[in-house]
Amino acid sequence: MGKHGSKLIHWLNTGCTTTAACVLWALSGLFFSNHAQAREWLGLTGAELGENHNAYAFAGVITPLASNAALGQGWVQRYWLDWVEYRFDSNNETVRAEAPGFSAAVGYQQATATGFWAGYAGAGYRKTTLSPDRPDAEVRGSQTALHLLVELDHRFAKTWRFAGAAQLALGPDSYWTRAKFLNKSSDAAFWQGAEIVFQGDPDYHATKVGYVLDEWSVGKGIGVNLKLGANKTKGVKTAGYVGIEFVGSFGNR
Repeated sequence: MGKHGSKLIHWLNTGCTTTAACVLWALSGLFFSNHAQAREWLGLTGAELGENHNAYAFAGVITPLASNAALGQGWVQRYWLDWVEYRFDSNNETVRAEAPGFSAAVGYQQATATGFWAGYAGAGYRKTTLSPDRPDAEVRGSQTALHLLVELDHRFAKTWRFAGAAQLALGPDSYWTRAKFLNKSSDAAFWQGAEIVFQGDPDYHATKVGYVLDEWSVGKGIGVNLKLGANKTKGVKTAGYVGIEFVGSFGNR
């Protein structure tokens, strides 16, 4: 198949995955909005597309464990479905990885006067397909792992904010960390700034640096985040990426 045909299939697969993530998000909303007398819940979905056939799509739900509790005030449950495609170098050959995954976790959130922090622990499943195949790759085939995740959002001045997150999967080991430094003028409708992301596993390591626009309200309880930047994967040329995320807060608040 030619280069253009391969790209077309890549974008079609990515579009289908993004659509599936949005459908899951909507169905999750129907379930949680009628569950436990419409307890408060947070829905998240989005997609990131990049050059060199790098892509990511996700849908997630976070809701309190207790029906009478609110987000940011104690124990929560978190469910996450995603799909990732990336390239990495192996013995001077570019290998394509496609990896759908799912995770479920229990966590604790605490809101503060200047932001919030949260920690989660749970289990995840991922099936990674490599092309061409690498039998000696540590991240390959169907695998389960222990997931640990921490998040922090802190406003350290009226117009400045830091948002960070780090996730570690154990067995097989992989990592993902993100730090965002954001500014918002008094008359602005959104935060804007820079992000830096480090992610990888024993076979793959990447760094992303980009511009982000956060918490742009597009409806009651719904905000959108936008991103644009460059991705450097070890052994692969630097490539651009663009992404969009939707975050919605629903139920009793």
